Amino acid sequence: MSKNYLLAVATLMGAIIGVGLFAMPFVINQAGVISLFFYMIVLVIIQYFLHLLFAEAVLSTKDKHRLPGFVGKYVGERGKKLTFFVDVIGSYGSALAYIIIGGLFLHQLLNPYLGGSIFLYSTSLFIFISLITFFDIKLIAGTELVLTSFLVIAIGLITWRGFGQIQLANYQLVEWKNILLPYGPIFFAVGGGAAIPEVCRLLAYEKPKIKSAIFWGTYLPAALMLIFVLVILGITGAKTSPDTLLGLSQVLNDGVIVFSLIFGLLAIITSYIVVAQATEEVFEWDFKLKNKLAWFLACFVPYLLYLIGWTDLIRVISFTGAVTGGLSGIILIWLVFKIKAKPEQVSVIKNKLTKPLAYFLSLLFILGVIYEIWAMTWG
Repeated sequence: MSKNYLLAVATLMGAIIGVGLFAMPFVINQAGVISLFFYMIVLVIIQYFLHLLFAEAVLSTKDKHRLPGFVGKYVGERGKKLTFFVDVIGSYGSALAYIIIGGLFLHQLLNPYLGGSIFLYSTSLFIFISLITFFDIKLIAGTELVLTSFLVIAIGLITWRGFGQIQLANYQLVEWKNILLPYGPIFFAVGGGAAIPEVCRLLAYEKPKIKSAIFWGTYLPAALMLIFVLVILGITGAKTSPDTLLGLSQVLNDGVIVFSLIFGLLAIITSYIVVAQATEEVFEWDFKLKNKLAWFLACFVPYLLYLIGWTDLIRVISFTGAVTGGLSGIILIWLVFKIKAKPEQVSVIKNKLTKPLAYFLSLLFILGVIYEIWAMTWG
């Protein structure tokens, strides 16, 4: 097992373990734990398949692209513009979620010592990430490996410290009126498509290992999320907060929370950097914009959305997962048919993609989009 293989797995895990992890306990508390097992099993399998499809697109093409660029190359300019619209809105939604929850975590950590509002801490986080993106400071490849290890330790500490306070009465089995609520947040939480080009790059000289790295990089975070959600719900029950750790601090008010906040914040920062840089690459690689303009558009638009009051974490994650995630999935599925017809080079990953499967997944995603728009409008 090579160093680059471990780094590839950790990179994908780091992209997945982020804000979605901390939003899941709240929505599962609303819908019941049965929904957790159903959605995690179904959506992780689907996201793993989408990750493999994206890897096939990357490995079948000579030039560097993000999703809009692939569509432009294999489908045409109209498709590229539509994909750009969907992809960038999804990236903005992710970045906005990181600004919201990152500000909450910073406030919980530093407010007792420095004072200041949540808005101030969210703004500070935005400035910090914007500077990293502006100076093109890439994450050290091993950073995700270290942070993922610490997150496993944090989950273990929460489990150990709170095990005696887990109560079966805190687990609600099912709440049918909210049964569809977890779809968007969980689909968002288990997605790591932004990291797939980097996984392929890290294993450029070990291409046969890419599929295995994507497997472990997708399923290990899912297992961690499952444990995390079950433990949190068992401890906090009805006190579960939208960001998880605020509600947990009311039950476990000690150093475990501080430790969890620190490494939860670091996980959010690394995922935020990945998203910001991936968005900048869409503007640069696929639309040939100048570096500074690409940086401005990638970083400042999510913050402007935050300024005008888009601060509901669950709604932002639900919309990003169900709507933009679903539409991106549909685009990727039908893109791969085009790539398979005329690949630029041979890919080591060859997915079995049939028309019936493509129609089934597309229908599933469309239903998810319809539900989420309905829920946001009339729900």
